[in-house]
Amino acid sequence: MSQLTTLVITALLLFGSPGPGPMTIVATSATFGIRQTLSLYAGILIGLAMSMVASALGLAALLAALPSVKLTLQIVGGLYVLYLAYRIATTPLDTNAAESARLTMRDGILLNVLNPKSYAVLLVIYSRFLLPISPTVIAYVVTAGVCLAVAVVTNIFWMCLGGAIRPLVQRPLFSKWLRLTFVLLMIGAVAWAFIQS
Repeated sequence: MSQLTTLVITALLLFGSPGPGPMTIVATSATFGIRQTLSLYAGILIGLAMSMVASALGLAALLAALPSVKLTLQIVGGLYVLYLAYRIATTPLDTNAAESARLTMRDGILLNVLNPKSYAVLLVIYSRFLLPISPTVIAYVVTAGVCLAVAVVTNIFWMCLGGAIRPLVQRPLFSKWLRLTFVLLMIGAVAWAFIQS
């Protein structure tokens, strides 16, 4: 298997697995619709790109070396995901009120920048799956580009999944339970991230 294929498969498994980002995308597109989720989606990708640059510059190694800083980032990031879950759970079905409550590009950026899992994943990718290209800086850029492309595709999948179940959210009977399920999945993703680290 080529190193590029190995990188793509690894990135697909790491970036495509249900974590706080994907669960937020599903919940947001189910609650507000795909079109209204695009700014959050763009923010998540921008935040991932920022995490990629920071990791390449050594932040991931710093977080691995300083557990207290990593724990602080986990707590702040976890609280932020809980805040987003609360916003999704309490959004009214009224379209005008829902418009003011939808998640923004800033929310997406913060979601990834405050997610220590992003840095841990990137540390693994950069240390084990960096493409063999010279000079090294180009290897980091191409490796990050491949991972970002995989994230684009996997996040589109999650957004479309949320959009597909949106009709259920529009029914008052199902809306409450479906949103509660999303909130529990987001909380579960945060808890799982804490357990894994």
